[in-house]
Amino acid sequence: MFTKSCLDLWREEKEQAGIVTFCKDLDQAIGNGISVGLITEFCGPPGTGKTQMCIQLAVNVQIPPTLGGLGAKVMYFDTNFGFNPNRLEEVATACTHHCQKLVQIHRKDLAKTISHFTVDSILDGVYYKHIHECSELLDGIEELEQFLKSGQQIKLVIVDSFSFLIRNNIENTLQRIRIGHIILTKLHMLAHRYKCAVIITNDVTTRIDSSDPNGSTVLPALGESHSHKINQRIVLGQTGDDEEPGVFIASIEKSLLQRRTSVKFHIGEDGIRKFRKK
Repeated sequence: MFTKSCLDLWREEKEQAGIVTFCKDLDQAIGNGISVGLITEFCGPPGTGKTQMCIQLAVNVQIPPTLGGLGAKVMYFDTNFGFNPNRLEEVATACTHHCQKLVQIHRKDLAKTISHFTVDSILDGVYYKHIHECSELLDGIEELEQFLKSGQQIKLVIVDSFSFLIRNNIENTLQRIRIGHIILTKLHMLAHRYKCAVIITNDVTTRIDSSDPNGSTVLPALGESHSHKINQRIVLGQTGDDEEPGVFIASIEKSLLQRRTSVKFHIGEDGIRKFRKK
């Protein structure tokens, strides 16, 4: 009945590669990049890099395993028209150039392997679907499961934005919780069974303090119950420093393995990168 020990599970986790973000500080802060088998949430107000992070990860998961990637494909569910194929192409171009440079300098023996990692192959490796209603997302998840059962190498599933879909389709709070739990339970099952990473994005909301008319707190949307259904939460925000354009902060607020910490990252034409002091 028991086929694995805790030692076996520990070894599997240690050997399992994650999906790098191209911000080394962030990758180290969460262990080894975005973990497969788990649901990771990027949360924050508009303009803090949630969709940019999704696009970067959709590119990076396709990097060949010989260069530290997973060499896999992506299922991208877009709920609020935030996805931009031109931006995907821009980030993909920068990534291929980066990988080609690494091969030329350090691993010339991999030149043939990297020749198949092109902008066109990256764009072709992202399965895109726009979602209007929760029922469409559930149908999409069923289609995803069939793809995985057939052996397709999909290692990243993105729902951007999960909160936009739930909040704009369901008014009743209890119904929001119920439907949200159904969707996340299905995604978690697929993530665990097929060792793929699930990324969802969440907005923030303001809670008014009833005891203090002037008091308010900014919190992740969808409530406390929702937070129990995700494995990892990374809150994105702006630095508030006009002298650091394109610089943002990623705060690890929930993690199964890592302590709470915050790191800076940069968003530029090439995508997500490590913050470097001038």
